[in-house]
Amino acid sequence: MHPPQTPPLSSPPLSSPPLSSPPLGSPLPSHPHAVSVALPLWRHVVGYEEGCPLVTSRLSLGYPRFVYHPYVRQLLEATTRRAEAAAAAAGGPASLDCLVLPSRAAADRCRDFLVRAVPALDQDPNEQPASHDNAVDLPPDPPGADLASLFSSQAGGQAGRKVKVLDLGVGADPALPAPPPPLSGNVHAVVFPRSTELAVQAKSYWQHTGEVLSSRRAEAALRALGHPVAPVTVSCPSSPPSAKCEQSRPLMAQHPPPMPQPKEPHGELVKDLARLSGQPEGHVFLAPSGMQAIHAALRLSRRRRLDAGLSGGNAVVFGFPYLDTLKMCGRPELSDGVDFLGFGDARDLDMLRFMLKSRAQSSGSNDAGVAAVFTEFPSNPLLQAPDLGALRELADEYGFLLVADDTIGTFANVDLLSSGAADVICTSLTKLYSGSGNVMAGSCIVGSTNPGSAELARLMREVHGGNTGDLYGLDAGCLVNNARDFEDRNRAINETAERLAGWLGERAEVKQVYYPNVEAENRARFEKYLKPGGGFGSLLSIVLNESTCEQTMYDHLSLCKGPSLGTNFTLVCPYTLLAHFHELEFARAYGVSPNLLRIAVGLEPFDQIKSTFEEAFEVAHAAKQAAAAGAPRAVPLQALGGVRQFGSAAGGRGGAGAVRSFGSLARGAVRAAPRQAKGAAAVATLAATFFGLT
Repeated sequence: MHPPQTPPLSSPPLSSPPLSSPPLGSPLPSHPHAVSVALPLWRHVVGYEEGCPLVTSRLSLGYPRFVYHPYVRQLLEATTRRAEAAAAAAGGPASLDCLVLPSRAAADRCRDFLVRAVPALDQDPNEQPASHDNAVDLPPDPPGADLASLFSSQAGGQAGRKVKVLDLGVGADPALPAPPPPLSGNVHAVVFPRSTELAVQAKSYWQHTGEVLSSRRAEAALRALGHPVAPVTVSCPSSPPSAKCEQSRPLMAQHPPPMPQPKEPHGELVKDLARLSGQPEGHVFLAPSGMQAIHAALRLSRRRRLDAGLSGGNAVVFGFPYLDTLKMCGRPELSDGVDFLGFGDARDLDMLRFMLKSRAQSSGSNDAGVAAVFTEFPSNPLLQAPDLGALRELADEYGFLLVADDTIGTFANVDLLSSGAADVICTSLTKLYSGSGNVMAGSCIVGSTNPGSAELARLMREVHGGNTGDLYGLDAGCLVNNARDFEDRNRAINETAERLAGWLGERAEVKQVYYPNVEAENRARFEKYLKPGGGFGSLLSIVLNESTCEQTMYDHLSLCKGPSLGTNFTLVCPYTLLAHFHELEFARAYGVSPNLLRIAVGLEPFDQIKSTFEEAFEVAHAAKQAAAAGAPRAVPLQALGGVRQFGSAAGGRGGAGAVRSFGSLARGAVRAAPRQAKGAAAVATLAATFFGLT
């Protein structure tokens, strides 16, 4: 039972979806635990990817796997200060850094990852990983080290290690069953010497495995440790652009009064997900993010092979996926390798058959060496449905797990488990299941139909540390309340999205619409698993024709614009720029246009969404005509932050590429200005004007 002293839920669902384009950096929705952020202009997206401070300094928060939430940053800073003080008292290193994680098991896995990722540590006998493989958890060494002993000679197995695991001592999550699962329920930190290499690898672990500490858990940890919690704030546009306006204020949730916290939030979630997926409750596993659910499935597939005396095995990614699935599977610290079949079509199926057969024959033991095939149903952002029947046949023949990410399709629309098509489905509950965009969570559901499924669920409980995973109780409670109308919202959004896809397909400005029902063969593959009353989902993508300026069209859409999807309000983004800014040619090679716009449809009436697109198309068409006629522009065309100009010069966030791109704009603009306007102040003002900050 959840104790009565648990803080009340602070994030009920939206009362009504916004129909607007909030200013740069605004949380989407307007909530302290929002999971998206407003990037209302095309140039804002480019500035964000280039690491331009004029853009990044405006972001109150971001998607939590990519941008540490302000509460998480505060906990990181407080933990680092405490660790440095303890190290100094013991004569240890003076400059440290850390990463906070939701459990001891997650911290141990992160430590092992860092040791393997940094050659200097991997070759140090004092730094050997606790486990021989990331898919295996071993008992921690030492149990419960604290700040006082962490840097002393009494720190057991951690003495002499550069990368240490610290129990923050904030207590287990009270929402977990008593006693909590082993190695779970408490906040831990991985502490390491301050260096760019280690910080980058730690952030990579956070992003690619999804083993994140949620903003609610970080806030509770700060309070438990006696630290003041600085509220999330939004700053107003000002001049000069680097200054904060006097009206900068804490961000308060613009919602109805808090809803009651469920007494057993994890149990309620498991029960609801079991009902929706048609699987036993014991086969449902919760996670702190959708990405962590995919990571758990990878660990499960490798552990299954290791327990059978085989190597951990490769992963195969079939179809063009969300980028972090591919990047996670390709990390040598987490997998033996990845084979990427990015088209996911009949030719890729033939290639997969050939690859599996060849490897099985050459192994001498008929082992193709594949742990799992990961695919999306349908894919993000091209909405392609793979041939699950053919993949199922190969999985049965060669003994790998077939893991499907159904986040876009959703288990309210498609059933991938009852037929045995997939062994495991992974879902980002952050998206449509929540809808409110104010909580991170995921699920991994093991099917019960295929031979060996009961044993697979048992092994998953061992690998995952129980069914609740590391999902924090207040996050679980928020999700329970958000999802009470999930099926009603899903039906309404299905209808609107299908109408919008059909209408956009008839527009002269649109060159291509991607939606599961558009192309006949793709529709047939999708409909094979369609539930009675199900639809084609909330997501669609479009590419505009050459006569329509996509930048102008995006800028003039009066809708929310930023990362993520599945919110109750429509959310649009130039997906390829956000997901593949520094690898645009890679994406283009698999048919993903650099200028593709992804549209996650919300609960607004179809006619309202339609009218915003009509208005934006009209402005974009006029802008294209004016440009063709040679009309003067307030900002040079080459400075608008298009793919070719900025993408070709990209040197990484905050790197030389950003300086060159932004510098060429500033210098070119200043040359045309009066003599007395030259100088840093003029450059700052012109730059602020360019990014729409004045």
